[in-house]
Amino acid sequence: MPKLRRRLNTRWPGTMSARPPPPPYQLVKGDQFNFALGCLAAFVLGACKEIRGLPPFLKLQLRTYTIWNLTFCALRVALKQRQWDPFLLLNSIGIVNGFRTAFCQGIDENMRRKLESQLAMSGLPFPRWQFLLSDHLVHTVPPVLLLSSVIRRKQRVHPINAVYCMAISTWFAFRQGAQLDSSDIYVPHPWKRAWLAIFTSMLCTPPLVNGIIEKDRRKVLLSLALLLAPYLSARLDPNLRQKYNFEAIIARHQERDEEQQSAGGAAAAKPLPRCMSSPPPGLAHLSQ
Repeated sequence: MPKLRRRLNTRWPGTMSARPPPPPYQLVKGDQFNFALGCLAAFVLGACKEIRGLPPFLKLQLRTYTIWNLTFCALRVALKQRQWDPFLLLNSIGIVNGFRTAFCQGIDENMRRKLESQLAMSGLPFPRWQFLLSDHLVHTVPPVLLLSSVIRRKQRVHPINAVYCMAISTWFAFRQGAQLDSSDIYVPHPWKRAWLAIFTSMLCTPPLVNGIIEKDRRKVLLSLALLLAPYLSARLDPNLRQKYNFEAIIARHQERDEEQQSAGGAAAAKPLPRCMSSPPPGLAHLSQ
């Protein structure tokens, strides 16, 4: 028996040794990846949709999956949840590839205008350079930092993380809009291609990272080609920009009409103040 134990420890280090220490702030005993903490964070973010009194701009941001991902990243740093890195890496790469696919060919300008209209209520401008800077800070920087960290530690990424990312991203979409098409939250965009880019990124990132660690060029190039295929198909579509710019114009006019109708309805529903000399409602004939 001792000889067999030595052989197992030589072939699979840690097989017969004690379990690794639990992660910090473990909510459920035995949850080595502390999924319970992540589910609790997702529940709180999902509940923010029902909070009244929040500024419209802040409420819009809390309904975006990018802010959810940044919240998970902040929790990972603040609470030292290092075991979340593979999940966050797949999630971040899926977000950046999906965003680039959905808003390629200048469609992101429609998103900038929508954000600018939200900020206009507070008197804040939002020029193009600020939008691009914010875009790269929230979309490009997280996957770059996570990818470099995982590769530096030579930490392999298990494909099961793609299942977790798909589950929470689709739950987010149905929680916020009851459908996969999130054009109402953002602006009109090719949402089917965007979801294809998200799912492809989540599936191709594990072999990409593992191929880089193994220095397997063939695996890396094949993973990159599959990962970028949805973006290239949208980027090279000659009718994409004209179609979704037109739909964005229609959506803006519909939003303005709805705002005017709601404002007019509120004004109509609110009765005018009655002066002291006016008779009570329904008794005007008595004053004649």
